[in-house]
Amino acid sequence: MSEPVTRSLVKKLAEVMSEVKRVPKNGFNKFHKYQYATESDVSDLVRGELAKRSVMLFPSVISHESREHKNRSGSTEYISTIEMEFTFVDGESGETMAFKSVGEGQDAGDKAYYKAMTGATKYALMKVFLISTGDDPEADSKVDERNSKATPPKMATKTELDSLIKLADTFAALRSVGREKVLSIVKWDGEQVIEQARAVEIKEALVKWIDGAKKEAAEANKEESA
Repeated sequence: MSEPVTRSLVKKLAEVMSEVKRVPKNGFNKFHKYQYATESDVSDLVRGELAKRSVMLFPSVISHESREHKNRSGSTEYISTIEMEFTFVDGESGETMAFKSVGEGQDAGDKAYYKAMTGATKYALMKVFLISTGDDPEADSKVDERNSKATPPKMATKTELDSLIKLADTFAALRSVGREKVLSIVKWDGEQVIEQARAVEIKEALVKWIDGAKKEAAEANKEESA
């Protein structure tokens, strides 16, 4: 009796590719009004074909990082980037094959990391099996809507900028340095138009430094007269 022929892992994956020809677009972006294939659409279809051939897919996180982001409306959101490794394992032969994928997710709450993981998984499967569903910006209509309602940042007026120059000159005189030195510390050249929020930060810093310099001078005068 002849032994059964064991198909190689690559051959099994090629068979899956042959079966997974089209993924239904069951997701709908309400803001931009377009349909898209969700991660579950892709995973459900591919999972069944892999299971038929005794092939498992093991995901693992290699690295991830998150950063804060101010959208155009001034609200804080979080962007997470994640690198994942996916390993196919043939349950019959033990043969393995690994590949990596990167995903990024944006959210105003705590879901950015999970969006990034979902995106990495979805596009990993789509690229490995060459599944074409069209462009997909991850269909986050809430983020799209927030950004669409955003207004340009308010810029500081000439009067506010002139006030900063006067404060810089005051502090420069107290420290016996030039205006340019003070402006370099606050990272402003004294001419560039800046956002009002940034102008407020510079003003608060200069006022604090001036108060501190005046107190130091007053204490020094007390010690000299004592």
